[in-house]
Parts: sequence; structure tokens; C-alpha cells
Amino acid sequence: MSDPLLFTLVKVVIGAVLTFWLYRDAKARDYSGILWGIAPIIALFSRFIFAVPALIIIFVVYLIIRPKGKLIKCPHCKRSIHEILFQCPFCKKDAKRECIRCLEPVPWEAEQCPYCKSRALTKGNT
Repeated sequence: MSDPLLFTLVKVVIGAVLTFWLYRDAKARDYSGILWGIAPIIALFSRFIFAVPALIIIFVVYLIIRPKGKLIKCPHCKRSIHEILFQCPFCKKDAKRECIRCLEPVPWEAEQCPYCKSRALTKGNT
């Protein structure tokens, strides 16, 4: 295998993995999954020598500006979603319930509101 062909193959594999990861992570955070999924593909079509640095820059910029916080499992589709989201961006069902008394979002599995200790919680859409 010649060096340019090997470099092209490595570039395409890195770009494909990065595209997949960026799309899934951005979608889980409800943060323009398609935009971040397309960015590495555009970088792959940039000038041959600048593709890998462009992929690295895209990855670093995404890590800096993406919404911070941990991912939790959606109670319905079991996909990872950002902890602050009320609705799952994948299945479009409620990932949290709401306290009827203080109107704060409550984790789906909670029996009572962690803020006001009320047991009056919405059922959420299932």
C-alpha cells in the first residue's frame, strides 16, 4: 500500500468515527447533531494536507463549546441524553416529570420532589 493511499484511508476512518461520535453526542445534548455531524465530512473534502488538522480543530472546538454536564438514560428509549433536558431528543417523550407544587423538573424515577418534598408529580407523557 502506498503512503498517500494509507493516509487517505486513515483520514477517512478518523473522519467517519468523529462524524458518528459528534452526531450522537450533540444529539444527546440537543445541540445541532446534524451540524456537528456534517462538519467532519466537510473537513474531509478540504485540501488533502489540512484535513487531519481540521478534524482535530473541530473536535477540540466541540469539546469546548458543547453543553457541559453528564448524560443520563432516557426512561423510555434508554438512550443517553443530557441531564438538563426535560424531553428526550430521540423519542420525544418526557425524560423528567414536573412537581405540581413548585413546578421544578424532577427525575423520572423520583417518588417526591427533591426541592419541596411534595409527592404531587405529573405523570409525564409515555
